Formats: sequence, C-alpha cells, structure tokens
Amino acid sequence: MNKKRLLFIVVLSVAVVCVGLFYWNTQRQANYAKTRELIAPVYAYSGRLTPEEQNSYIEFGNALMKVDQSVAKKYGLPKRDQLQLEAHVMTLHRNNPELFTKSMGISSDADIKSYQLHFGILALIAKTKLADFPASSRSKMIQHLEALNKRLIKNSVEAYIEKVKDLPPGPTLKLPSMAFGIQSIMTKGRDQWTMEADGSFKLPEGGKLGVVHITDIYENKFEIDLDSPTDSGIIEETTELYAKIYRLFEQLTDEEFQRLSDLSKTERSVEIEKLFSSE
Repeated sequence: MNKKRLLFIVVLSVAVVCVGLFYWNTQRQANYAKTRELIAPVYAYSGRLTPEEQNSYIEFGNALMKVDQSVAKKYGLPKRDQLQLEAHVMTLHRNNPELFTKSMGISSDADIKSYQLHFGILALIAKTKLADFPASSRSKMIQHLEALNKRLIKNSVEAYIEKVKDLPPGPTLKLPSMAFGIQSIMTKGRDQWTMEADGSFKLPEGGKLGVVHITDIYENKFEIDLDSPTDSGIIEETTELYAKIYRLFEQLTDEEFQRLSDLSKTERSVEIEKLFSSE
C-alpha cells in the first residue's frame, strides 16, 4: 500500500470518527434539552406547598413514573443537573413531608421529623457535591453528613425495637408500622398458640414467642428474641441530634457554600469542623 493511499485511509477514518462524535454529542445535547424541558415544572414548586400544590406535585411525579424505562434511559441529565435536581427535590420533601407520606402510605403515627431531617441531609449532600471545593473538602463534609444520617437511622431502629419488645404476648403478633430507616422485617421460630375451652389462647409449655428480624437501609441486621428480650441501649436522645441537623440545614445556605469556597484550604477545614462540632 503506497503512502498516499495510507494517508487517505487515515484521514478518512479520522473524519468518520469526528463526524460520529459530533452526531453523538449533538444527539446527547438534544436529549438533555428534552429532559430539562420535561422536568422544568418541578422547579415551580418550592417552600411550603399548599395541599392543592402538594397534590399537583404528586400527580406530576406519578406521571413521570409512568414513562417507559426503555424511553427514560435515552433522556438522562449531566451529573451537575442531576445533583441540582436532587438538592431541589430533597429540600421540597424536607419542607413538605406529606409528599412522601402520602405517596408511600406512611402511618400517621410515624416519626415524620426523622424523614424530614433525612431529606434535609440528602439535600445538603447534593449541594456539597455541587460546591466549588477541592475533593478533600467535599469528602469531609459528606462524611460528616452521612454520619448524622446513620445516627438518625440507628436511633429510629432502636426505638422500633423497644416498641416490639413492649408488644403483649398473644396468638397473633401485630408488629408496629414500618418506621424510618427500616428496610424489612420478618419473624421466625414462632410456635402456634392453642385455644382453651373458655375461648382463651395459651402458648404450649416450652413454646416460643419467636424472633423478630429487622434490616435497616444500610443492610445492618438486628434481632429481638421475644422470649428473652435484652436492653437495646438507645445511644442518645433525639432532641439534640434533631436540633443539630436542623441548624446545619438552616446554616448551609447557598451563600454559606460560596463563603466556604472562597476560603483557603486550611481555613475551610477549620470551618467545616466547626460546623459539625457537637455544640
């Protein structure tokens, strides 16, 4: 093969690749534009919504959920847009817990405050990922925020365990409603109660009340032996933890993120540690 022919093939190959990349990028940007147009109404909802606005938002969300997955895959968003959307939606749910409880059928006696604080933490994590910080500073803040979320879930699980331990023994075991941070619940080793002549129920001699198994959203597993329940040892009162998370959400505004980004690495590190101090 002579040099001219080889050069022609190389140039043609490069041209084909460039045209292909241009088409792919053009198509991708067009898909991004369609997705941005589709989700734009979400940003019209902010702050504390009226009941009518809450219902409207839920209907809009349900409509989006009905989009076929094969179609939805074609219309993603750039990472930055995804994080902006996540920060907005999580803040919206934090300010309007009804959006979650209505759509998920959460019990009216659930600890709604835990859900609110959880959404607030998720919003702050998304904002931190968007912040104009070095990766080390973002990572440190996210570690602090995730640690708070784990404390929220641990306390919720332990409070649930206490409720289970307080259940009166009987032929049926009606567990408390699913709580924040809990992914699954099941029971094992429960023996059948027998009915007495007077209509009452009795557990046969040596019978077992059973064991309740709980898994949280981090895949941590817990079990409560109803025949010999032990003290779960709740680690802390939620009042202080809740107050701390609430303060962080109020303090970490867009302006505060900008202020932190203007600091030197050393100054920023000190400020971040101060933010998450126990006081």
